[in-house]
Amino acid sequence: MPRIRIFSTKNSLKWIKKVELLSIEPCNFEFTIYDSLAHLKEIFIENIHQVDGILFSGQIPYFYIQQHFSDIHIPMLHFDVTQEDFYRTLSEYIYKHKDFQMNRCLVDFLYEENNYLGIYDWVEKDDAPYIFDLSMQAYADMDVYNKMRDFHVEMWKQNKVDVSMTRLGNLQEMLEPYGIKPVLVVPSEQSMINIIESLLKEIQLIQLIENQVVIAHLEMAINRDNVADLEYRQMSLHKAILDFSKNNQMSFIIHRNAFYYEIITNYSDFKLITNEMKNCQLASFLTQELQFPVHIGWGVGHSIQEAQLNAEKAAQMCAALETQAYILSKEETLIGPLGDKDWIKVDTQYDLEIEKLSVKLNTSPLQIQKIIAVMDKLQSNTLASEDLSIHLGITTRAANRILKKLEEHGAATVSTQLQKKLRGRPKKVYEIHFDKQ
Repeated sequence: MPRIRIFSTKNSLKWIKKVELLSIEPCNFEFTIYDSLAHLKEIFIENIHQVDGILFSGQIPYFYIQQHFSDIHIPMLHFDVTQEDFYRTLSEYIYKHKDFQMNRCLVDFLYEENNYLGIYDWVEKDDAPYIFDLSMQAYADMDVYNKMRDFHVEMWKQNKVDVSMTRLGNLQEMLEPYGIKPVLVVPSEQSMINIIESLLKEIQLIQLIENQVVIAHLEMAINRDNVADLEYRQMSLHKAILDFSKNNQMSFIIHRNAFYYEIITNYSDFKLITNEMKNCQLASFLTQELQFPVHIGWGVGHSIQEAQLNAEKAAQMCAALETQAYILSKEETLIGPLGDKDWIKVDTQYDLEIEKLSVKLNTSPLQIQKIIAVMDKLQSNTLASEDLSIHLGITTRAANRILKKLEEHGAATVSTQLQKKLRGRPKKVYEIHFDKQ
């Protein structure tokens, strides 16, 4: 059963509690009351553990949290007043108050982004109600409640309005000392159902993604002629994988081959292990536990076969004589080496222009894509052999060969840069110009 945390002010809790009676898919609703936006900011993080989704009683807390916690990946939505809700409440008020004048009314939840709830479709500009601000951006202000209260009070003092309509439950209490009783407009039950159903769809989508299969391909650097060494490394790596799984309370499916291991896990655990694809805890653990390097390739795919193939390709990118990890996503983006400040992101998808360039330069498409990724990383098309060596995890000699080959085929122009220190030879650099091929 999905767990949904609802953040609400005390004054909005009465209508918020209706969610427990709605005809919707069974949910476990949990309620958290906040006194102010500063209080909400203070308690937000500690109240979202182990929940599947988050709802806010209105747009102001929703905008505020999005502004201050943009890295939260839990699905979040807010209840809102629809056009139907607004006109239902307005019609009821007009029916009871025959002397009502639209141009002497203040409505504090009309703005450009919600098309002013269609108010200008049926009233002339001179007959339209007063509004708080033209844009919803004004509602992300920490002091918006007080500013809105002051705006209502000032309009009443100037005798410009006879009626205040608000979306904010706590504004009723804030205006009471001034003798103002605003009309509170809240979402209808159907509006609430629509928002909750939208949130549940987002939760279900994320759960599908979180449960998709991810495969890690672990290759050992071994001497195939030394059987004893091979058996030792197989047993050591297997034990280390089991220890990592146990220490992190993760369930892996482990497949053993003579020269590599496969770990099958889910996307949720994969994100934890790789810290949202930034560094690899498994690689760090194996570096500490083993006396030999392991090349780790993480593969994400639309199927097990695709994930396996991507994992193998990613493992082949680990060229350094140390334990490293790369990722190849289902979008065919290569990321790595994880945990290294010099990591690169390579788009490996088929590209006709890259293929043509590959033939012309007698260089693999992946090699060209990796060089482009290094240039993107450095924001420069001028590279030295050290740049390729560092970012591709290859030797300086191998990097020199790659750049020399590009020069020979007319895709690079060689020049020199003076060293920062006066001693030593000038540094040879290459200006890459794939676009001129």
